[in-house]
Amino acid sequence: MKAYATEKRLRILWLTRTASQVRQVASLTGATPVYGRRLLCLHEVISRVDQRRFNHTCKATRQAGRCPYYPGRPRMIRATTVGELKEAGAKLSTCPYEVQLANLWNAEALVATHKQLGLGWLLTKWRWSKEKTLLILDEGHHIMQMAMVRDSISLRTVERAASEAERYGFGELAQRLRDAVEYYNNLLNSDEEVEAEDVLPRYELLSVAGKEVQEKKLTQNYAPASHLLSLAYFKASLAGGKPFVVREGRSVRLEATADPQEVIRKTYSGWHRTVTLSATLSGELIEDLLGEEVILLRAGWPYGDNLRVVLVSGMSTKYEARDDKMLKDIRWILGLAQLAQRRGGKTLIFLPSFEILETTAAGLDLLREDMGMSQEEVDRLISEFHGSGKPLAAVFNGRLSEGIDLSASTVLLIGIPFSPPTTRMAKLLKRLAEIVGDEDRARLYGVILPGLWSALQAAGRAVRGPEDKADIYLIDDRYRSLVRLLPR
Repeated sequence: MKAYATEKRLRILWLTRTASQVRQVASLTGATPVYGRRLLCLHEVISRVDQRRFNHTCKATRQAGRCPYYPGRPRMIRATTVGELKEAGAKLSTCPYEVQLANLWNAEALVATHKQLGLGWLLTKWRWSKEKTLLILDEGHHIMQMAMVRDSISLRTVERAASEAERYGFGELAQRLRDAVEYYNNLLNSDEEVEAEDVLPRYELLSVAGKEVQEKKLTQNYAPASHLLSLAYFKASLAGGKPFVVREGRSVRLEATADPQEVIRKTYSGWHRTVTLSATLSGELIEDLLGEEVILLRAGWPYGDNLRVVLVSGMSTKYEARDDKMLKDIRWILGLAQLAQRRGGKTLIFLPSFEILETTAAGLDLLREDMGMSQEEVDRLISEFHGSGKPLAAVFNGRLSEGIDLSASTVLLIGIPFSPPTTRMAKLLKRLAEIVGDEDRARLYGVILPGLWSALQAAGRAVRGPEDKADIYLIDDRYRSLVRLLPR
């Protein structure tokens, strides 16, 4: 690809899933990494603002001249990690994000996360155009997931927006938001989701109130973070549509869904060429969505017989089977993994959800992935796994399931991460059936293959080189009927 880009006088934009993968691709290819502002932030207060509110809080702080690091005196440096950029920013008293931007303009290749797909600023800062860019979509199956949900926001954030509106003099707006919270809460009685009416206030009301809150907080020397403004951006994402109300355990959120065909076509249009890297994405599905022919290249397994797969029956994590017995069985398996560490070797464990992980791993001597971990926490967890004999428990489709090296001799895949049988999934399958012309194919593309391949992606963390060997245990009755879909 590099030779092709050089011959055609193109630049390469490589997009992948996580910051860890950005760092890895940058170190392997020499591409210039692009990390998000929050990940690089040095501001003692603003860096602790949650991801949902960070961008507009950072912008307001910069515009008000309240950031001691912005803009500073950015200059070009050699850096491929978040730590190196933050260290350089601290020495220069300069925002590390601005140091990073100083490296862009003459870079022949950039690597960033998928979140940059819809943002034109990156190409503007790069001083380049889509027509002269070769786009590489690494972990391309996640583009499909992004195409299904445009945005989401927790109902807790709506509650906080109501409290914020009350505190800063928007009493009528606060009451409307409380009424919305009550309406959405009353729709759900269990773990489920439902399409609901949009009863949120208009975008203009939320936006005006949110910006006024920011201004008042600045005069009070508070971080100009606004839940109202976050809710305004979610309202814009709805684009006149109806939100889905989703309950997962104790959490309830609103989601703005998207038409996958519309999003995929927009994603792939305008570039000189696109290359999609994925072991799990169907070429036929992409053709159906784009309405044009695509070329799919599949590489064989490069390391011979380094993997041994064992099917384990007698348990299932399917939704109708999730009861106390299932949780006790999983905890028993985790206990065995904890005992097995004494025999040497490393063990990786992947589970369907954070809720199941938290419930079953409580009190056990395991390393584990937690929801909402920062990049620094993820890096520390990986280092601890490499340096200790403790098993590591994580979740399918989480921060540790793709694109990183977690060499291990044993991998326990407990369950299959199929999407839940919800109203939203039914709507998606109906739309996919319209596109591909067949309900069975829609279910294959929309549920079965994504779940199965997500599990296998997680298993692949254990074997990262020709010297690695691992036993993979597929622990769910449903794996047996899907053997024909497994790679040979």
